[in-house]
Amino acid sequence: MNAVTVDYLFRHAVVVTMADAGGCGLIEDGAVAVKADRIVAVGETKQLEKLYPAHREIDASGKLLMPGLVDAHMHTRASLWKGLAQDSQNWLADCSIPYREALDGPSGRAGSMVMIAEALKAGTTTFVDQNEDMCLLAENHLQAGTRALLAQQVHGLPPGTALIAKGELYPLDPAVEERLFEQSRKLVETCHMQAGGRLTCAMSPLGPDRVSKEMLLEVGEYARKNELAIHMHLACGERETDQMERRYHKRSIPLLDELGLLNERLVGIHLSVATDAELRRFAQSGAAMVLCSGSEAIVDGNIPPAYEFNSYSPKLAIGSDQTSGGNTSNLFYEMKVGALLNKCKFHDPEIWPAWKMLRLATIDGARAIGMGHEIGSLEVGKKADLILLDLQVPHMAPQLFAPLRNLIPNLVYAANGSEVVLSMIDGKLVMEDRKLLTLDERKVVEQANIEGEKLLQRAKKALFSHETAMNRLMRQNKL
Repeated sequence: MNAVTVDYLFRHAVVVTMADAGGCGLIEDGAVAVKADRIVAVGETKQLEKLYPAHREIDASGKLLMPGLVDAHMHTRASLWKGLAQDSQNWLADCSIPYREALDGPSGRAGSMVMIAEALKAGTTTFVDQNEDMCLLAENHLQAGTRALLAQQVHGLPPGTALIAKGELYPLDPAVEERLFEQSRKLVETCHMQAGGRLTCAMSPLGPDRVSKEMLLEVGEYARKNELAIHMHLACGERETDQMERRYHKRSIPLLDELGLLNERLVGIHLSVATDAELRRFAQSGAAMVLCSGSEAIVDGNIPPAYEFNSYSPKLAIGSDQTSGGNTSNLFYEMKVGALLNKCKFHDPEIWPAWKMLRLATIDGARAIGMGHEIGSLEVGKKADLILLDLQVPHMAPQLFAPLRNLIPNLVYAANGSEVVLSMIDGKLVMEDRKLLTLDERKVVEQANIEGEKLLQRAKKALFSHETAMNRLMRQNKL
């Protein structure tokens, strides 16, 4: 075979390909060659360094090379009230809505950018980002160099909806729905398949309780015609179930089934209160599920039935949700928390072992959101989305290879994201030596601090209009 000049050759790495069916595919002294935006070779260093002279060779001795992580559910806009929305029985009304209603363009964009930066530094390369003002926030992903699946949220909720007493129906406003649906269409028209396909789009009704049946059908038809996925919060809790039964005399999943929206285009978020029969039907339809363990645990004290769903379908991914919920956009945290919560839930330490969680954050998650043919594993022909982790740190030592290996368990149970020293997306370096190359990290943090303070002041009146867990803790000097 004749030598082929490539752009990058990573050599002498411990390579975790995630290409094995059901395994992790480890190469002890491995190499990966990248040309343009694609992986052109994966194998042992002694073989590849002879065949692939590179414009730049990167010595990865003492480091681990693996696919970039896939965060299948994020709200990057909802990050400036991080640390102000925890430890409360009434998270939505007391800890989220006051800030959401005080958001403006600059604060939304600053919050989105700081969450993107945090996730990039922790190894995330693919972002499924669902927000309002998504056309504005798309600029952040273009600038940062992320691979992003963008979705404009559509709902019919007028301001103040969160203050409606339990048992009262949401007053869905068709004008609000149409305005947001128009923004969703604009996002698709302007951003889908942009940046060489690095940016793509999906549809995102906020939830079946917060959108009219007519708008659900309209969104579904638009998604079908344009071959787009639909990402939707679904079966999230008792409040949603109560709204659905009062309005339609049906629970969420049966209603979507009746409307013809339960199919392979659908990605359901949380499914926290789905029954076993609903999970079976959901899986049978070809729909996928996203688990956000950290956020659901902190916000609602829930452990969603993802393990149960996964016994019916392989189409499961994980996400960090929002830093105003789970407090971090770090998939190493999500892998560990997801494993631990389910081990406790089932009183079984063999439930969801480390290798399984790593697959959920890479190849299995990529397949669940319809991107497994391009990302999620280090294979010839796939996009060059990869991360390099420094193993020469105390919490990752020792590295043992025979007669037993400990690398995969330590990636899930010991790593915290700070080990990521290099990130490549679409064949371009976006971080090296832990320095972001596409963003000015210091300015991103400064802007988040400035806009966060402004947001808090705008939300102050609503936050202190009645007694809440958070303002009580503040008075007690416990924040």
